[in-house]
Amino acid sequence: MQSPLVSIHLIVKDGEKYIRQCLEHVQKQTYPNIEFRVFDNASTDRTREIVKEIMPSAEIIRFPKNYILGGGFNRSLSWSRAPYVVGLCVDVMMAPDFIERAVAVAEAHPTAGVVQAKVLRYDYEHAKVTSIIDTTGMQIFRSRRIINRGHGEEDTGQYNKAEEIFCYEGAVPFFRREALEAIKMPKSKPDAEFPYEYLDEDFVWYADELDLGWRLHHAGWMNWYDPTVLAAHDRQTTKKLSKGYRGFIELRKTIPAFKRVLDWRNQRLAFLKNDYLSSVLKDVFFWLPREMMMFGYFIIFERTSLWAYIGMLRMAPLMLRKRRAILKNDKTNAGDIRKWFL
Repeated sequence: MQSPLVSIHLIVKDGEKYIRQCLEHVQKQTYPNIEFRVFDNASTDRTREIVKEIMPSAEIIRFPKNYILGGGFNRSLSWSRAPYVVGLCVDVMMAPDFIERAVAVAEAHPTAGVVQAKVLRYDYEHAKVTSIIDTTGMQIFRSRRIINRGHGEEDTGQYNKAEEIFCYEGAVPFFRREALEAIKMPKSKPDAEFPYEYLDEDFVWYADELDLGWRLHHAGWMNWYDPTVLAAHDRQTTKKLSKGYRGFIELRKTIPAFKRVLDWRNQRLAFLKNDYLSSVLKDVFFWLPREMMMFGYFIIFERTSLWAYIGMLRMAPLMLRKRRAILKNDKTNAGDIRKWFL
């Protein structure tokens, strides 16, 4: 019996720094049935030339403009009907048995819509994988704070349990195509060639995986974590944990302003689209003080981040329309989701 086909989609924009090492790890995969495509978001560096040098047979699809990661991934799905799809970022190095193990996990858990790997930090300068955890998926709190589980921690086996999690993280998700088709939505702006979106393109960038992972729950699919599926990631920002208020301020300074605005705005848009009103009301004394504290922080230290609230208000009507479509066919309930809110 032939192994199920896995389609690896590398969405890249100006990735010459990493693409050589990324492709070398793709080539080392032990799984026998893989198709691989590079979707180039209008790169202006040597990305395509390096791909042709290392993998002459690789198919390169050149987009006419930069659709960002979400838009590029959405369009990439038109090139394949494989039952499993990997959304690969160029700064991620997959372990040789990444695909082999991910397929085994997905086949063993037929309601897993996405498999989250244990992702360690990659030391680009020395071309090696460290023992520091980058992510094991996303965790949510009653305050609506979102974190990458284990980020910055030494890997001592504390995340060695395979289990369902709240949400995957977007560096190298392993998707079941059937699950993606179950949660796709019509685009807010008509597009005859690519009429549907999987990742929300109105988010532009950041927190779109939070939204997609939450929508998987609504559609009855699991976000599944397995520590035997391994990868490494050279994350460009937030490589350390904040300790105390001063540490939080110093960490925020390391994150580009546009990322801070988009991330804060989009998290709230994801809440607006997916959160249950009953849960919001039950947790009001957890999230409201945090929102008030952060609003005061923005006024004093980060006035540019106040644009996140303005953007959120402008986009609220659109998100509410999307919310109605999501909840129309909801297969879960507030009680099932609340178990993830710590």
